[in-house]
Amino acid sequence: MKSASLLVMATLLGLASAMYEQGAREPYPVGGDIRKPERTHFVSPEYPAEAQAQNVQALVIVELTLKPDGTVGDVRALRGPEPLLPAAMAAARQWRYAPTIVNGEAVPIRFAETVLFLLRPPAEPPPPGRLGGNGMYLRPPSPGTTSASYADWEVEGEAFTCCPCDTPCPCRSNAAPSHPPCHATTAQHFFRGHYGSVDLTGVTYVTLGPETWTAIYFSEEMSESQQRAILDIYASMAPGAPQVYRSVRTGPIHYEANPDRTSKRVVIPGVLEMESSLRTGADRLTALGMDIWSNRIAYGTTGVYRYADPQLGEAWDHSGRQSNHKTFRTTKAMFDRRQMLIQLGDGSGRWTPAQERLIACLK
Repeated sequence: MKSASLLVMATLLGLASAMYEQGAREPYPVGGDIRKPERTHFVSPEYPAEAQAQNVQALVIVELTLKPDGTVGDVRALRGPEPLLPAAMAAARQWRYAPTIVNGEAVPIRFAETVLFLLRPPAEPPPPGRLGGNGMYLRPPSPGTTSASYADWEVEGEAFTCCPCDTPCPCRSNAAPSHPPCHATTAQHFFRGHYGSVDLTGVTYVTLGPETWTAIYFSEEMSESQQRAILDIYASMAPGAPQVYRSVRTGPIHYEANPDRTSKRVVIPGVLEMESSLRTGADRLTALGMDIWSNRIAYGTTGVYRYADPQLGEAWDHSGRQSNHKTFRTTKAMFDRRQMLIQLGDGSGRWTPAQERLIACLK
């Protein structure tokens, strides 16, 4: 009887010890030597009827905590509109991943994943919003819209992006952001270019993330035809998808670069101050990357990066973080032929087979 009691006690102590060790082990964050694992089972989220009725489209970001066996233990919403969050989280709980091994042992890990909710063009699209207005701006395509629905275009210029991610930015290689939500802001300046007969020489404007083109700030020096040409260029990159912006505004934008174009700065008075310098010498870093203007990007160092727009209710300060620069000559034909890495991504955390084929051609 005594030996049986001792056996039960030893068993309970063993279970308690195991539970303590398991509970004490914090999940490893993905980064550095800990890579995002391969997803082995994917379940598509159901598009909520309420969100479809309201034409809600967005990129939802969730944080997953995986158990050592690769199953999802916990899901936490990081960013996205309320109607879409439950659907994204419900789908994420059913995903499965390959176990992550550290020092020969499977361990729990934590990382961010993205879920894109995009509606098909409605049969009877609502009327378009007014260019330059405040609040939501909706620009649905006509039924049957294809690439041929847009004029030919070609632009040559430069752009730089600042965001809080690690260097190199995982979003550029088909992965989720390392520091969600993705507060990416890009300043674009065209040396020359055209959309059909519209001259785009000298155009400057700023696009705001995290969702693709959440807001656009056009320079007050741009004509309305130039502004509409930019929106048409973006529409031609993904024909058939409606364009939804939280804001499209026109105002003063001050853009400047040093003589060798290695340092750039943009200011929207009262809204944005952003500056970046390219890495040089031994620190110089260029890489293949997913971007709308180029398949190659050069990394820089962010100086000041402060944003605050009370009309959108957004504000942040990511000074001193990651930035990247692009010098490009990009054409509509490149998108028509699907020659851009950004067209072939799926957010899986690794290059897709189509991207790998394109990379082989680029190299």
